[in-house]
Amino acid sequence: MAKTPYQFSPIELWIQDVLRVPPHPQPPEGSPESTQVFHAGRNYYKLCLIVWFLSHFLVLTALLSIVSKAIPTVPAWATISVRVLESLAFVAFAVSAVFTFFSQRLNYVLRWYIVTDRSLRIRSGVFNIQELTMTFSNIQEIRVTAGPLQKLLKLADVEVQSAGGGSKRGEGHIGSFKGLSNATDIRDLMVERLRQYRDSGLGESAIPKGSELDHSMEAARAVLAEARALREHLTASR
Repeated sequence: MAKTPYQFSPIELWIQDVLRVPPHPQPPEGSPESTQVFHAGRNYYKLCLIVWFLSHFLVLTALLSIVSKAIPTVPAWATISVRVLESLAFVAFAVSAVFTFFSQRLNYVLRWYIVTDRSLRIRSGVFNIQELTMTFSNIQEIRVTAGPLQKLLKLADVEVQSAGGGSKRGEGHIGSFKGLSNATDIRDLMVERLRQYRDSGLGESAIPKGSELDHSMEAARAVLAEARALREHLTASR
């Protein structure tokens, strides 16, 4: 699978090394020739920066409001201690701002969406790596969603919902292809592959389930009971 063409800066390479970010993910189950790799749209990086800027602006405003407050009459050592703490808070804020700024770039570049003819895989995150794999046999719904800011940036998400547990509401797992500039095309691709997968019968299991399994168990118990009755009859006849 091809790696991202993005050229990392030295500090980005250092952050990846410190956070032990794993290499690009391996394709999920499926034929190699069907593997397609997608990434978030360029404007998704802009969206991440907007969120980053607003959050840090609010924190900086809160710090400045605290510093601007007059310190009541206290001993000199207490005043010095307060100023030292304020200075440390600003230093921590500056270091955090630089670190999280570059992490936004990495979060954009190291976001992987992989689709094969049988399954899909989503990897995201820098501080907390998250990887989700779904097979088409469990997928129930594929939809495109977009908020106001996403629409402004011509972005959308493709949400894939699967059957089974994992959701607090009992709705199953949900995988999200976030920040796509070609969300409709990717949605159509997955819908078509889901149709082909179901038409091919690959999702059918050879193991009986539900009522079929219960019926098989009942038949087996009946045969066992008859065998025991026959053995007891033969024993009594001797």
